[in-house]
Amino acid sequence: MTDTYVCPYCGATEHREYRVRLILLTCPECGENGRFLNEELVEVLDEIPDDELPEEWSELPADQRLHRAMERGLVDSDRLQLL
Repeated sequence: MTDTYVCPYCGATEHREYRVRLILLTCPECGENGRFLNEELVEVLDEIPDDELPEEWSELPADQRLHRAMERGLVDSDRLQLL
């Protein structure tokens, strides 16, 4: 089984033969080093209603969005346990 991981800066994807919440690597597309989130985590973030998002949301890389969403209780922790 192959899982997809998303660059927190540019959205480029990488595929790996293992399943974890995130991987650390340098993006071959944008050159940034960061925490690539499992694609399923990105989908969880995309489901947060716009009216609940902090003002700076669109300026944050995806990994920081996840951290901010968890701090504010915007994501269901049970869904995160499934990964």
